[in-house]
Amino acid sequence: MSKKKRSLLIRLILCLSCILFLQVPLTVNAAVQSSQLNHHQGLLIDLGRHPLSESDLQQVIQAAADQKFNDVVLHLSDNEHLSFQSTYLGNSASTTVLSKRSLRRLVTFANTKNIQLVPDVDVPSHAGAILRQLKRKHPQTYRTVKLDKQTLDYTKKQSVAVVNKIYHELDTIFQHQPSHDFILGADEVPGSAAAHKALTRFINQINRAQNKRGFTTAIWNDSLYKHELPKLDSNVVINYWSQSGNHSETKELATRRVQRVSISNLVAANRKIVNANSYATYYQLKYLDNTNDNQYFIDYLRNQYQSNLFNEIDALGQNQNRTLESSVTTDGTLISLWGHDSANISIQQITAFIRQIEIYN
Repeated sequence: MSKKKRSLLIRLILCLSCILFLQVPLTVNAAVQSSQLNHHQGLLIDLGRHPLSESDLQQVIQAAADQKFNDVVLHLSDNEHLSFQSTYLGNSASTTVLSKRSLRRLVTFANTKNIQLVPDVDVPSHAGAILRQLKRKHPQTYRTVKLDKQTLDYTKKQSVAVVNKIYHELDTIFQHQPSHDFILGADEVPGSAAAHKALTRFINQINRAQNKRGFTTAIWNDSLYKHELPKLDSNVVINYWSQSGNHSETKELATRRVQRVSISNLVAANRKIVNANSYATYYQLKYLDNTNDNQYFIDYLRNQYQSNLFNEIDALGQNQNRTLESSVTTDGTLISLWGHDSANISIQQITAFIRQIEIYN
């Protein structure tokens, strides 16, 4: 074989090796810590729709510590609002936009309360606020990575680069804790089943970048297709809120039962699971003015909720909020307080409600 042909053959083998490596799901990464999420009780506070100041968040952390929560998840952005300052995005700090110093102080404060703060910056969907800021600061990048007004184009490598820049800024802040977890979202993502192959690659690329920085990532379950599960990196934690994605249409439910992962699929694949049941553990802050609604939620958690009670689609195609999965042993639970239309709700109402939350099962 000539020297030229030998060189071409070596290059071909190297290229094929790289392609095969990128298609194999990650099994272990020496840099990443084991996640604390799937055996802890967590509280998510939605700052993308109900922004809070540093002082307000100290009160939330204190209330969570009083109730023996282990984690407070800061849902830092959504379509409505970007609640943290980013050098790359070029936004300014304010009362409702937490500066890097504010976030560092919150991490320090949470450490004194034995609370892990978990950043949650949802991508590729729920990214409307990020996209608007990109349009102002990096218009050419914005045109490249925009899929629609609320979604980054997860088929583009530039989208991965944008997310990594944003996440890495936050990593430097949230790494000063005993445990390092990061929720990257991946819920309610538009696109066909074929397009979601690219979504899996998108998640894996971000996950691996975060792993190298010592973080475990978590995603929501609803956009994960059954045929994509074997390709998803094995150390990604699954926050299971609903197989149906809270859809109620008969045809849609039938399709989702066939296509989207169920708890049994995740158990069979030995996945780490957090129970974020959209019936039992979701609450809208706007309802805090309603004493009866509040009490129903609190009583349900105390008396009926179990950590292996999931929101799934049954064999009859019905959305079941109380599907008991005896094979699931995780006691990881995430209580999510979402902020739609809740501008009139005070921090005093929020912390008073948190201090009533108790999970007995």
